[in-house]
Amino acid sequence: MRTPTRLLSRRDCLKLAGVATLATPLAGWAADDLRAKAKKNLKLAIFTGVYAGLPLEEAAKRIKADGFGAVALEGIFADVRFDPLAPDWNAADKITSCLERNGIKVVGLYGYYNVVAPNPETRKRGEQRMQFLIENWKRLGSNDISTETGSLNPQSEWNDSPENATEGAYQQCRASLEKFATLAEKTGAVISIEPYWKNVISSAERTERLFRDIQSPALKLVMDPCNYFRKVDLAQMQPMLKDIFRRVGKQTVIAHAKDVKAAAAADDTELPYAGKGVLDYPLYLRLLARLDREIYLAVEHLTLPDVPAARDYVLGQFEKI
Repeated sequence: MRTPTRLLSRRDCLKLAGVATLATPLAGWAADDLRAKAKKNLKLAIFTGVYAGLPLEEAAKRIKADGFGAVALEGIFADVRFDPLAPDWNAADKITSCLERNGIKVVGLYGYYNVVAPNPETRKRGEQRMQFLIENWKRLGSNDISTETGSLNPQSEWNDSPENATEGAYQQCRASLEKFATLAEKTGAVISIEPYWKNVISSAERTERLFRDIQSPALKLVMDPCNYFRKVDLAQMQPMLKDIFRRVGKQTVIAHAKDVKAAAAADDTELPYAGKGVLDYPLYLRLLARLDREIYLAVEHLTLPDVPAARDYVLGQFEKI
């Protein structure tokens, strides 16, 4: 028996249109084109801190064997350590030459510090570290120096504080980053910031404002969409991802590969390694591919035994674009 035809309501049409939009490639790009762009331009890297428990030579060989041709350099290994606050250039040369000898490119430097730290001495040490990296990046292999934007929480820079959302906190963060961006312009360095919803630069909107307020070619973005999602936002994954890229995607110089999921605590999230959360990786990779240039995707938030699973998960998502 033939079922009578039912006229679709305006609400039904809008629902169907929304489903179609989410199920198809981004407007103006064929799926095959985006997949090809992603495979050509998006290259995996890893943080060297994952291998910090190994001697340098062994770590370099393990990084290469694990399939990575690039690293974000943290400078700490079991037998050699480079500290920007007490620089040993013999150690630095040993690290960079070993990585180069093993065909591993340094694509980022670890400059992370709390730019609004309530403790003046803590903030001063971070500033000294950042200044050193900006002035000496050529000897360390990469001009990209990444940092968080900090929190006024006195216990932890990775915990929220009500003061983070204030205009005063924003202006303090802006002044610090603008100072270093100005210095970086003189040395050819780039400062890439990693926003996080528990930090001062906590949203795509605030990130967009910062780039508008600091008109410097030396200030760029670490693209890590997991950091923008509160628990309540996870249900809006796809529109939020698109909005993040619409607002600030063009500022990306390096990207991170981890994951995000709801935590037990109210409105909190966890940030496990890739494949252990709910990030829409095919959409994330499509949005990165649309930038249409070489971008390193640094796998993070994992231990040494987790590396194969995280790597294989990310690589597998390229086939789902």
